[in-house]
Amino acid sequence: MTLTEIRENPRHPRANLSILRVASLILCLNFWACGAFVKTIPPGQILDKTAYNHFVKVGEANLHYIEYPAEGPDVLLLHGFGSSSYCWDKVAPQLHRHGFHIWMLDMKGFGWSDKPKKTAYDPMTLMEEVNQWMDLMNLKDVVFVGNSLGGAIAGLLEFEHPERIGRVVLIDAAGYNFKKPMVIKLARFPLATPIAKLFFGRWIIKRMLGQVFYNDDLITAEHIEAYYDRLRTQNAMYAQVNLARSLNFNDFEHYFSRIKELETETLIIWGRDDQWIPLEIAYNFRKDLTNSRLVVIPECGHVPQKEKPERVVQLLLDFLNNKPIQETPLPEP
Repeated sequence: MTLTEIRENPRHPRANLSILRVASLILCLNFWACGAFVKTIPPGQILDKTAYNHFVKVGEANLHYIEYPAEGPDVLLLHGFGSSSYCWDKVAPQLHRHGFHIWMLDMKGFGWSDKPKKTAYDPMTLMEEVNQWMDLMNLKDVVFVGNSLGGAIAGLLEFEHPERIGRVVLIDAAGYNFKKPMVIKLARFPLATPIAKLFFGRWIIKRMLGQVFYNDDLITAEHIEAYYDRLRTQNAMYAQVNLARSLNFNDFEHYFSRIKELETETLIIWGRDDQWIPLEIAYNFRKDLTNSRLVVIPECGHVPQKEKPERVVQLLLDFLNNKPIQETPLPEP
């Protein structure tokens, strides 16, 4: 029987063998393009290092931060889950040009910071490490700008270390109980870390960015490469999975119920089309934070600072300079 006849006869045993070989080849090619062959970046290495990049030891980890010195007030920009200080690349330089002293931190487990094993990655631990880093930098009474998880860290600091916070900007911030994104749920599966490492690749980054951006056309090759490089650092998948597993909203019910106690002047910025943290959470913040203002940005997802940087910069400058801000009204009851 010829090879063609074997292919056309699925019952022939050699046909199954042929199909298996083809499937194996496809699988190997997929692995070659994915995590099985990704080169790991060692701790302490920065691919796009400038004079503004620094490391400092906090606890058991070297934390990476970026500082743009200036004579103006201190502004701290803190990233969210799966992200890093890179998410502020379109915002930080513009704020700095207006005279503000800008700080950007990669929390432990993110960006160019260390990602040690056998350590806690829960939000309370991260918050205390941010506090320790702020102490080393002698930062008090800062304008704290937090996106997603970074916004939750800002809230926890307000409760536990209020001397650190002068004013707050919450950008699509975590802080109430809401339906977790699928990427967070997947981390709870057994063997999530080795599976994530096996299939990790640029295609995963592109899909992830497609969830947090409203306009896919804005997802550039530069964006994909920047996130990809930081997530191929040593133990990056381990850190992401362990943080995701630690996100138990029931543990923070005590803080959720006390949000109304916070009196810090707060600007809430939200992407109307956020698929990760719904707009309803923005409305909850606005209702509970009595000294707050809300601006909703249309046609924008979970990371407005990347998708609508010009709008975010203008809002931040207006807030920092005590200028009027046109608010988004709350929906009718």
